[in-house]
Amino acid sequence: MRIIFVCTGNTCRSPMAESIAQSKLPEHDVASRGIYAMDGQAISVHSKSILIENKLPVPRSATSFTELDLEADLILTMGQSHKMVIQQQYGFPSNVFTLNEYVEQSGEVTDPYGGSKTDYLKIFNELNILIDSLKNKILK
Repeated sequence: MRIIFVCTGNTCRSPMAESIAQSKLPEHDVASRGIYAMDGQAISVHSKSILIENKLPVPRSATSFTELDLEADLILTMGQSHKMVIQQQYGFPSNVFTLNEYVEQSGEVTDPYGGSKTDYLKIFNELNILIDSLKNKILK
């Protein structure tokens, strides 16, 4: 299964989600993208340090979401706004959900951009729980 996580700039949330999912779902093809990513931009310092501290792979750099990404089996956005942008630009594809929606949880994964390392760590821990739920759903 090909899974793509999507956030705004592909520097904070979606790279952490990609890395966590790669470790928990090694048999699946996992990637991340940003709706407004600047291709080649490094992931945030806090995201990178948290991934390294947890001995997880560090995604190389930001990548923009494109029409080719619609070929993924599952596109999981960090928030409703990301889902809406994809739906509006690409005709409401049926494989796009917010991560929380897909695992039947309320809320969204908030953006830690510009926050402290503690803010990023909170999101990292939240993503770990959500991706455990994703793994359980996929394996059913």
